[in-house]
Amino acid sequence: MSDFDQLVKEQMQLMDELLDVQGELDLCLETEKQLLQDEKKEEWHRLCVQIKQKREELQKVQTLFTKQTEEVINSYKQMEKSSSVM
Repeated sequence: MSDFDQLVKEQMQLMDELLDVQGELDLCLETEKQLLQDEKKEEWHRLCVQIKQKREELQKVQTLFTKQTEEVINSYKQMEKSSSVM
């Protein structure tokens, strides 16, 4: 498997993780809304902590995704250079 193919594979796996974390965060935010309506302060506080963690996790995954995207682009450019030399 070429470097480019490997990077694309990793990029797709990271995209799945990104979507999973975003889905979990959306679910937490919906639960937060419900808890605020029901005035369940203790559960709301625990959920706020979880939301903060999910946002931090999402930020890390997004940063890694951006970095991997740059690597994929650079790998593709390098592959194109190599093939044009032949």
